[in-house]
Amino acid sequence: MSEPAQMSGRDLLEAALRGAAPAPPYVRLLNMRFIAVSDGSATFEMPATAELYNPNSVVHGGAITSLADSAMGFAVFSTLAAGENFTTAELHVNFLRPVTADSGMLRSIGHVVHRGQQLAVADAEVLDQQNQLIARASSTNVILQRRTVQPPPPAAAPSVTPPVAIGVPFAPVAAPEPAPRFNAPPSPLERTPMPTVSPPLTTELINAAPLARTKRKIRTFAGDVAYLRQGQGPALLLLHGIPSSSYLWRDVIDPLAATFEVLAPDLLGYGDSDKRLDAELSIAAQARYMVAFMESLGVHQAAVVGHDIGGGVAQLMAADEPQRVARLILIDSVVDNNWPVPDIARLKEPVWDQIMVNIDLRKGLRKGLEAGLVTEGRLTDELVDEWTRPFQDLGGRRAYLRAARALNNRDLVSRSKHIEEIETPTLILWGANDKFLEPQWAETLQHKLRDTTVEIIDPGGHFLPLDRPDAVAEAITRFLTTR
Repeated sequence: MSEPAQMSGRDLLEAALRGAAPAPPYVRLLNMRFIAVSDGSATFEMPATAELYNPNSVVHGGAITSLADSAMGFAVFSTLAAGENFTTAELHVNFLRPVTADSGMLRSIGHVVHRGQQLAVADAEVLDQQNQLIARASSTNVILQRRTVQPPPPAAAPSVTPPVAIGVPFAPVAAPEPAPRFNAPPSPLERTPMPTVSPPLTTELINAAPLARTKRKIRTFAGDVAYLRQGQGPALLLLHGIPSSSYLWRDVIDPLAATFEVLAPDLLGYGDSDKRLDAELSIAAQARYMVAFMESLGVHQAAVVGHDIGGGVAQLMAADEPQRVARLILIDSVVDNNWPVPDIARLKEPVWDQIMVNIDLRKGLRKGLEAGLVTEGRLTDELVDEWTRPFQDLGGRRAYLRAARALNNRDLVSRSKHIEEIETPTLILWGANDKFLEPQWAETLQHKLRDTTVEIIDPGGHFLPLDRPDAVAEAITRFLTTR
């Protein structure tokens, strides 16, 4: 850290999350794990083990302090510009509850509560696996500004008196050449404007549907995730596909919330979640983001429901983090190489970069909904509006293009062996009239997984949670409450 870094603190921490930078030795010594970061926030985990006991047979306060200090330190580090550093000047901890090996995995989320040019103040909570508060901490940190080397001033040019024309009275004296004007080099933050072939498209602003206006947001290392949360009970995570959002579940949330705590996030790049230009949007990346989302909310385990590509995300979560997935429900899901469907795959063609500049997506998205719904009266203007709203401006349309182009069936094909080893009890729901992913894929998925139940809902289209919400909610509730 002695040399000014060329990356911002946030970029360095995201590189660390990807495994591009080794964990500090002290973190490894305590078996801590850095799991999430956003601007001004960071999350660490540490198992409570007997190796950390003090003479009173409880986890030493120094270990708990280190966990909180690491979370606060990385939270401050995430706000640093390239070349900046920091050091902790003061640290204060309140211990509220003894910790033993039975406390399980400890988690600390650090937040920056003030960031000035010279000082940053942060706080953190430490929670046990039962989500009980065991400690609070705060810190004051000194921001170490980047060092700049001032170039030596240029040598002054010798003064020269301009010559006077001899023999010509009042001859004009040539004015000195003006100093060349300084032109700043182009900033790396400036973006080359995209060429357009016609004036920018202007569309009437679409207002969010009433349910969408109740969304909350939480920060993860990849960006802010918008989500709906309702009900109490065992956690139930609902993952949508493309080109939808959490609004896909609008008619199943209420009946499910009578029994479960329902969490319905917008995947990164979709809905009202962040649409950062540099975010990876593959389903493998989305699986990592959803694990971080759960951790940020303090949800250690959930039944996971995935529709379309959300089903692929759910499969990878169950393969990589089986302890987090209590049950698996796959609805008209991607499997093996049956995706992306042609309407999505064609968006990888370069011509769509220009088409997206001035296209109104409402017509195309309505057409897709018409093909994916078979129940009369389910397609409404409100549904089309909310389907379109996240992509209505140019930035949103380009985000849609990035999301579509990020889809690659190698994410599942290359993990086929691991998916076949999933032992989580699984319910497969399929619309009998799915025009995008035909029902025979349900049988393929059934043969791939070890413990499955298949239900074909007839009639039912691809967007089954919208098309037959009654049947979907009933099937999920029955599966989760009778096994």
